[in-house]
Amino acid sequence: MNFIHNIIQENGKTTRQNNLEINHNIPIGTLVEMKNWEIGEGGSCIKYHARLWVVEHRRDCDGTPLYVLSIYKDPSIALSVETLNIYCGYPEGSLIPISITKEVEQGIDVLEWDEDEDDF
Repeated sequence: MNFIHNIIQENGKTTRQNNLEINHNIPIGTLVEMKNWEIGEGGSCIKYHARLWVVEHRRDCDGTPLYVLSIYKDPSIALSVETLNIYCGYPEGSLIPISITKEVEQGIDVLEWDEDEDDF
């Protein structure tokens, strides 16, 4: 059986080999904003819009860099009770690094979801 990650690309390397050469560009400890959605029970759409901390770098089966996010900035706390407070598998393109300004620290630049916003 031939898997997608074993497909040979134009440069003679497999998809996995090429992806393993891609670095994680968002450091651990960075505050990021993410928007995501999933289909819930009965076909309902559940939207997420949150600011979370990058606590770990991982890769999927084809070597694509992925990020693990948490409500806790400290990875040792975030990963100690993994199932309760981490969100796994977000690609870089779905994350926006957030500068930590005085306003952000004071909770002034809060998140809002535009009701007309369908695409993110």
